[in-house]
Amino acid sequence: MNDELNKLEFYAVRNQEGQWFHRKGQGGYGETWVEDVLQARIYNKIGFARAQVTYFAKKWPSFGVPDIVEFKVTEHRVINEEERFKKLQAKEEKRSGIRRIKTQKEKVAEARRELAEAEAEVEQDRKDMLK
Repeated sequence: MNDELNKLEFYAVRNQEGQWFHRKGQGGYGETWVEDVLQARIYNKIGFARAQVTYFAKKWPSFGVPDIVEFKVTEHRVINEEERFKKLQAKEEKRSGIRRIKTQKEKVAEARRELAEAEAEVEQDRKDMLK
């Protein structure tokens, strides 16, 4: 498995000024080119990066052809999420229990209101019958 992980390659697009392509998405806002590589759009296949290079080179030829920078994985770490998930699950169960108790209390309060209304109606009917 380590050999497979060491073969992983990622790609980013960099313009002639050294700025990195940052995808904004449809209707997005902000800068298309950023200084920080951590904000750059990273591609897992070179074809997607090449498509961006082709687009920018055709659309704005006066800025030159952007470069593709290849990143190779040299180190990896497995993060065990078991403890975090157990805590999250316990927290969700507690929230669920609290939510269930609140819902039951609301149902009891509603039933008491309905009972009080029904008793008042019966009492009113009884008074009407005695008249």
